[in-house]
Amino acid sequence: MQARVVMAAVVVAIGVGCSSGGTTSSATGSARAPSRQQDVITEAEITSRAAEASNALQVVQKLRPQMLQSRGRFSPADSSGSATVPKVVVDDVSYGSVESLANLNAMAVREIRYLSAADATTRWGTGYPGGVILVSLKK
Repeated sequence: MQARVVMAAVVVAIGVGCSSGGTTSSATGSARAPSRQQDVITEAEITSRAAEASNALQVVQKLRPQMLQSRGRFSPADSSGSATVPKVVVDDVSYGSVESLANLNAMAVREIRYLSAADATTRWGTGYPGGVILVSLKK
């Protein structure tokens, strides 16, 4: 009986010792910075970079250049070799190519979000093989 109690105490002690609260770094004891979402540029990030970027294209180029990258060919049967790049949608309305982001004032943008081809197809139907850069403007 005593062996079971000791064993249970050891298991609890190991479990508590190995668990992490998730709020501090064990090496430094300092609070962890919130992780940056790779598919979203928030209004706070846009505001902090306003001096460096005057339009939405520059914001994306500086903060999340991977949003602008080609996603490869649309289909293995596509012999044209043309790459698929994201299309731009502003407030749920098709806006054009990636270059059209240069027409949007950075200070008018609330959020910029990349949606994969699958997510874009679910939301708007077919025709988005490179995904979508969804821009939400301030009201």
